[in-house]
Amino acid sequence: MCRVLGCVAAEPVSLRHELLDAPNPIVRQSEVHDSGWGIAVYPRAEDESPVCTRFPEAAFSGEELAAASQQRGRMFNVHVRRATIGGLAPENTHPFCLGNYSFSHNGTIIDYTKLLGPEVRKPQGTSDSEYLFNHIVCHFDEERAIESLREAVTTVIDRTAFSGINFLFSDGERLYAYRLGVFELHWTARPGRLLVASEPTDDEPWHAVQQDVLLVCDPRDPEEPHAERLVGDSVVARAHIDPFDEGSELTGRERGEFAAQRAARLAGTTSA
Repeated sequence: MCRVLGCVAAEPVSLRHELLDAPNPIVRQSEVHDSGWGIAVYPRAEDESPVCTRFPEAAFSGEELAAASQQRGRMFNVHVRRATIGGLAPENTHPFCLGNYSFSHNGTIIDYTKLLGPEVRKPQGTSDSEYLFNHIVCHFDEERAIESLREAVTTVIDRTAFSGINFLFSDGERLYAYRLGVFELHWTARPGRLLVASEPTDDEPWHAVQQDVLLVCDPRDPEEPHAERLVGDSVVARAHIDPFDEGSELTGRERGEFAAQRAARLAGTTSA
């Protein structure tokens, strides 16, 4: 499992408070989710590529997060990782960025190689999350963004078990946040900004995102997200949701080595 934090804002803002200073900041969450971290920042959120920073070390262990917190933007995609599949390496660290797209995932997809196909970009790393990102990007149509995400989630449900496919996905103009599986997701509005997170970062009221709900967060209208069911009850009923907590007691490098071995084992026993 991992933790995600997203933000859209009417004007460029800093996330220093949520990253470092809040009652439950990302830096504190990284004490448990210690397998690397990253941040994608869109300065204008006007059909642009993000500034993407990723480190395969725990966010609390160095000064890099404090430096990254100085960045200002109208859209953010932040992730702290707790590795389940794929070792501690830059190429396995979220958010994954390609062109205008950024993607952070909270959960584990078991037979992730089944998301490959002749048109899907070959992953650079060994994490299940990058396979999902590449599948989404390959089939994503900005003119039918919600439909594209619906088709991607349906594909995961029909091909493999998973613990969660909670994700933050941005196309350079909007942030899409989705929840399905054993993990939570929350959102809240603050003056001029909208936040989405696995865990509330403060003691103010947050709204719980229900299962199979997609939030569309627009920096041009940050007061409230558009929310809708994505795949519906009949498709969710086909999902095989597994907590997948093997190795949950491990931390640090030991956890990374376990996740690397799991990736090699799964890649060798599953087929696309």
